[in-house]
Amino acid sequence: MAWFVTALHTFSAPKSVSVLAYVAGDKRILGPDGANMKAVTRAMAWVESNLAEGRKDIEGRKVPMRSGNLVYALFQHDTSRALDPQAHVHAVIANLTKMPDGKWQALHADKIWSNNSVIGSIYHAFLREELEKLGYQVELKGKHGTFEIAGVPKPVLDAFSQRREAILEKAAELGIVSAKGRDGVTTNTRDPKLNVEDREALRQAWIDKAAALGFDGKSLLDAALARAAQRDPGSALERGYRAVSEAVSTAWDKLGSALRAHDPLVDRGLARVTTSPAEARAQLAVASAVRMLSEREAAFSVHQLGKTALDLGLKGVTVDHVERRIEQLVGRGQLIAGEARIGDTRPRMVTTREALLTEERILGAVEEGRGLASPILAAQDAPERLQAVADRELNAGQLGAAALILSSEDRTVAIQGIAGAGKSTMLQAVARVAEAEGRAVIGLAFQNKMVADLAEGAGIRSRTIASFILANERHVQAGGPAYDEARAALAGSMLIVDETSMVSSDDMLKLHQIAAALGVDKLVLVGDRQQLSSIDAGKSFALIQAGGGTMARMDENIRQRTDQLRTVAALANLGEASKAMKVLGESVVEHQSPALHAAEMWLGLSPADRDATAVFASGRAARAVINQRIQDGLATEGSVRGEGIHLTVYERVNTTREELRYAATYQAGQTLEVGRGGGQDVGLAAGRYDVAKVHPNGKVDLKLGNRSIRFDPQKLSPTEKRDRLQLSEKKDLHLREGDRIRWTANDKERGLHNSALARVLAVDADGVTVETAGKERLTLDLGDPMLSRLDLAYSLNMHMAQGITTDKAITVMSSQERNLSNQRLFNVGVTRVRDELTMVVDDKEKLERQLDNNPGNKTSALETVGRLDVDHERTRGKSSGPREKLHVGPVDLADLPPLPGELPSPAHTQGAAAAAAGASKSPPDLKPDRGDALPPLPERSLGLDL
Repeated sequence: MAWFVTALHTFSAPKSVSVLAYVAGDKRILGPDGANMKAVTRAMAWVESNLAEGRKDIEGRKVPMRSGNLVYALFQHDTSRALDPQAHVHAVIANLTKMPDGKWQALHADKIWSNNSVIGSIYHAFLREELEKLGYQVELKGKHGTFEIAGVPKPVLDAFSQRREAILEKAAELGIVSAKGRDGVTTNTRDPKLNVEDREALRQAWIDKAAALGFDGKSLLDAALARAAQRDPGSALERGYRAVSEAVSTAWDKLGSALRAHDPLVDRGLARVTTSPAEARAQLAVASAVRMLSEREAAFSVHQLGKTALDLGLKGVTVDHVERRIEQLVGRGQLIAGEARIGDTRPRMVTTREALLTEERILGAVEEGRGLASPILAAQDAPERLQAVADRELNAGQLGAAALILSSEDRTVAIQGIAGAGKSTMLQAVARVAEAEGRAVIGLAFQNKMVADLAEGAGIRSRTIASFILANERHVQAGGPAYDEARAALAGSMLIVDETSMVSSDDMLKLHQIAAALGVDKLVLVGDRQQLSSIDAGKSFALIQAGGGTMARMDENIRQRTDQLRTVAALANLGEASKAMKVLGESVVEHQSPALHAAEMWLGLSPADRDATAVFASGRAARAVINQRIQDGLATEGSVRGEGIHLTVYERVNTTREELRYAATYQAGQTLEVGRGGGQDVGLAAGRYDVAKVHPNGKVDLKLGNRSIRFDPQKLSPTEKRDRLQLSEKKDLHLREGDRIRWTANDKERGLHNSALARVLAVDADGVTVETAGKERLTLDLGDPMLSRLDLAYSLNMHMAQGITTDKAITVMSSQERNLSNQRLFNVGVTRVRDELTMVVDDKEKLERQLDNNPGNKTSALETVGRLDVDHERTRGKSSGPREKLHVGPVDLADLPPLPGELPSPAHTQGAAAAAAGASKSPPDLKPDRGDALPPLPERSLGLDL
């Protein structure tokens, strides 16, 4: 019957649930009508209703269509493979479904597979609710909705987790530290299932083992039974009164402080508009989920929004409450439903009004700048002048881009250049000509390492985008002496933004507003839309190109020096990762632990080859493994010397601002850094606080020296747009003479920039002497704060690698890191190299499939609602549904209210048509084409296609 099974999902209960069921003997938890099976059946009902599909022939294409039904069986098991108590249910789903026309056909299970984590979150929310009905109290464990029953001691949980300990031990042996990587270890190290004939004897062994640890669970069970007995339903009037009272009291006691600083996504007067505590909490959960997701993406799937809300673990909140709340927000226009396309298999998307307005205003600002710039040179005069000042002869693409920058009458000019196109050489020539003509040229980049590279590679005085915005955003609305001074400094200047693909929508809008307000003559956006995008929401560089911004292309690769690598780079730029890997052939090496093997390969090189070979990793986890293994190997061979020094360094935890409002985000031993003014909502002065304890009631104990402070994260403002709080983890780092390091923070006065590299020259009683990237020597005394802001740098991740050029490289990617197995990261990893590239992977075929199916694109609000096809070029030929070229319709900016934290400008509130899509041009035809516009955004209902 193997052919008949198309999907299998396992619902695994938390360890404490199994312990209470099998050790304490609570028969209400398991069994056909128990809490666990109720949660499973409710979750499967959701899967059946929302994810079950078949496929129908439409115009010769197989198009997925919702069927709404499954054929499945549930099998409940009670042990792990290590014979620990582990209640879990296998849902075995048959390969057939009944279509709306009454016909039975094969199940299309793609949505079930791709929403595996969503299904898990829905199940955990239902199980939390069912256990609370039984009188148990639950505690969240981590950020993703996982939980345990409160009161079961950790030593007991650990004692019954032998299988997990074995997996962790094997993962450590292989250098695997990610959750996805451990999933692979779980699959590959399974012991054979054991047939236990005497299950009563096994259960008695569990009871005896727990008793030896001083636990029998009876007191927890008795307390739960007592609480459950108090759940007297009473009259309908009493139920309604108690529901409203509990909604208000619980919301204010645990979460209501969020309402003191008004939350625009939560209704005012909860007592008047909600009928149950769960619905009150669902409002808070969905509001937080929207903010968590919208900080990183302009649009997101309804599935992901629901999962994020459920993972907050608010009492009684299940997917039913979350769906209703999302529907309400869509109905009010606070969330905007995405456009559905025939045959599109993606889950339905939503975006926010703020994201949509931001993108409209970016395109409006680009359009407003047309014809406002003063040409520096005539187009026909530019080539000769440029060649005269260039460090080397410019090719046609470089000349075309440089000539457009110097001759265009438009304020905003985009230069789309593939990796290795020689953009720095082109910019160096542009800057020299502009300066000779009396124009000030200022460079901007995403991070300080890129700032230093722009200054060194193109000879352009540069700073970070963040520092430029911070220094100038206040001038957008203001007048007075400070404004006059800023305008005098920037009027008529040229701003050059490097690696523009990494600029968020919010920052892009602010750059345009500042440029307009302070009289900047030319805003030059340079980068590659095919490479890494912004960490925060938006893909503004691609948006401007798709919206018809004035643009030149640089498509000639002058970096790679072999035919093989030129072909690989070309395929990577087209999104054809699997074909690129096939071209690499034997240069793609498979190993069960890619990170460790890559480190061994590098250690096996000669000293000269080591200096010429960079090691790139897809993410932080692999980078840490490589760094440690290389350092250990160098210490063994004596290449790094001496006893060295043990340092405590701080590694940032990747969180959104909204996540910092929830206690589950914090862990004892972490550090909370509060910037100036960042803790005023919660009474915290600027400083570095140690996280001492996280309480079940949502409070967090902090320590600052000898002071203890109880901190309520929910008092942080939900509308704060600045990053003034940062959570970090402490890590022990053994530093020796000869080690390669990188800085993880900035010290501008001493020229130490975040992500810049250095080498340790000496470690002694005076401190640590380093040679910086600028070949300067500097001794940091043992109390120097920068000694806590560094890490090993034998390996770099892809975000650090963008912009780097090296002769040789070893690039590590793993199919276990699904989010990091995308075409953009692949593009960066394979295009840094001139002469020789080796890829180390865990599973070549699996990785190829994942790369082809995961472009790694950021979302766009305008694209989501069907008004612009931003990634049409990149995904051409891969769409599952028909697409036509879409253009932005007219946008009357005067009718759009300001966004929270936005910089309104009179220059941008007079109304203008957004740019129409156009083709890129090279001299002599430097003007972009215009396209036809679509009508304004139509109203849509979501329909909750979950």
